[in-house]
Amino acid sequence: MERFEKVTELIQEFYKIEGKNFPNEIFAVLKKIIDFSSGYIVFSNSENIEYSYNSKISNISEIKESCLKEDLIFKHTMFGQIIITGENFSSDDKKIFKTCATIISNIIKDFEVSKVIKMQLNALQQGYIDIKKNNQKIKEAEQVKTKFISHVSHELRTPINSILGYSELLGEEFTGTLTDKQKEFVNDIKISALHLLGMVNEILDMSKIEAGAVKLSLRKFEIVPCIKEVINIIHPLLLQKKQTLKTELDNFEIKADYNKIQQILFNLLSNAIKYTPDNGEININCYKEQTNAIIKIKDNGIGIESKYLNRIFNKFEQIGEPQQNSTGLGLAITKELINIHNGEISVKSEPNKGTIFIVHIPL
Repeated sequence: MERFEKVTELIQEFYKIEGKNFPNEIFAVLKKIIDFSSGYIVFSNSENIEYSYNSKISNISEIKESCLKEDLIFKHTMFGQIIITGENFSSDDKKIFKTCATIISNIIKDFEVSKVIKMQLNALQQGYIDIKKNNQKIKEAEQVKTKFISHVSHELRTPINSILGYSELLGEEFTGTLTDKQKEFVNDIKISALHLLGMVNEILDMSKIEAGAVKLSLRKFEIVPCIKEVINIIHPLLLQKKQTLKTELDNFEIKADYNKIQQILFNLLSNAIKYTPDNGEININCYKEQTNAIIKIKDNGIGIESKYLNRIFNKFEQIGEPQQNSTGLGLAITKELINIHNGEISVKSEPNKGTIFIVHIPL
C-alpha cells in the first residue's frame, strides 16, 4: 500500500512534463516509478529505435537484457512500443508499467497536437492560410478556434488521462481485491472516460487535418488481416448490442497507411453499430476491382433520409436520433482520410432500410 501511494504521487509528474526535452522527461519520471537501466520507444511496427534513454543502440534486435514491453495505443490502434530493460522486474512492476504505458501513449499524442497548434499559428503568421485573410471576422474566428483547441487539449485531456490511469490501477487490483460490483463501477468509469477522450480526440484529429499535418506512412500489406484486427477491436461493441457481423473478404495486397485504413474501418463499423438496433446485422464486403480496393459496410439500421445524404460528411453534422451522442466529426474525418489516399467514399440509404458505405482506395 505504501508503494501504491508513492506511485500515485509520482504518476502526477507525467502531467507536468513540458516537452522541452522529450522523451527524456518521460523516462526520467518513469525511472522514479520503476527501476530500470535503459528505455526505448519505437513507432509503427518498426524495429528501428526512435528514442532511447541511457543507451546508444539503434535497433531493438540489439537489446540483450531482460526487458518489459508495452504497446503504445491511441484510439484502439497501436502506433508503437515502449521498452525498458533491467533485472528482476516484479509482478507489481509489470502492472505499473502497463498503466504508465497507457498514460505515456496519450502524452505522446498530446505533444503531437501541440506541434499541430504551433503549425496552425505559423501558417497564419506566414500567410499560408489566406482565405479571406483581410476579413477581420475570419481572423478572429480562427484565433478563437485555435484557443479552443489549445484549451481542450490542456484542460480536458489531462484530467481524463488521470482518470484513465487511476482506473487502470484499480482495475489491475493493485490496491487490493475488488468485489464484482466494484469492478463494474471501475469499468463504467473507464468506459465513460474513454468515450469523452474519444470525442476530444476527434476534434483534435480534425485540427490536424485542417492544418495539413496528416502525413501518410505508405507500405504494402494484406487487407484481410488489417480488417480482422479492427473487427476484433469492435467485437465487444457487437456483443453489447447482440449484433451479428457477417464478412465476405477477398485477400489481396494494398499500398496504403495501415493505421489510417484501420481508423477508417473503425469509424465506419462503429457508426454502423451505433445506428443499428439490438440483434441487428452488419455486413462487411471487400474485393478488388481494377486498380481499386472496394470495401462495403452495410447495416440494417435506421437509415438516412435522402435530403440528408449530401450532408453526412460535413463537419459537426449530426443526423439521427438525438440520444446518439457524438461530436459529428467521425464521418468527416473518415472522408478526409480517404481523400488523402486519393480514394472516394459514397453512401446509399433509405429510412428504416439500413445504410451502405462504399469505400474506394487505390491499390
